[in-house]
Amino acid sequence: MTENIIQAQGRTIIIDGGDPLPNCPTSWDEAHKWVDIANEEKSEYGEPLWKFDCGFKLDYDGPLLSVSSRFYPPKTHFGPKWDGHVAIYLLDEEIETKEFECTTLDVLKEEVDVYIKSFIADLDRFLMDRRKDD
Repeated sequence: MTENIIQAQGRTIIIDGGDPLPNCPTSWDEAHKWVDIANEEKSEYGEPLWKFDCGFKLDYDGPLLSVSSRFYPPKTHFGPKWDGHVAIYLLDEEIETKEFECTTLDVLKEEVDVYIKSFIADLDRFLMDRRKDD
């Protein structure tokens, strides 16, 4: 057994995975150059992006869905209620939006939370149905 491979409780732990093989970046400059090219056509807003982590581990992370909202407080210029909207995006494309107008901040919070939870439940049902079809 080599010093960087440890067998413990039925698991193998590898410390420092050895020397890089061909096509593996050997410097951060090389890694950043590859990432820039790999992410060239991607939107930073909603698409997963390629990124190298420590030890040149490669990640492909990012949101597929995102929520964006803005609410204006009750003021003379905005009106007597909390007023605004929630937009849901899939890969940087707005797929749903809902307007809100609420008398208090607590009511606004409750209505937005209910709306988002309902959207999540609908999405869960859609995904469950899709898994059944596979």
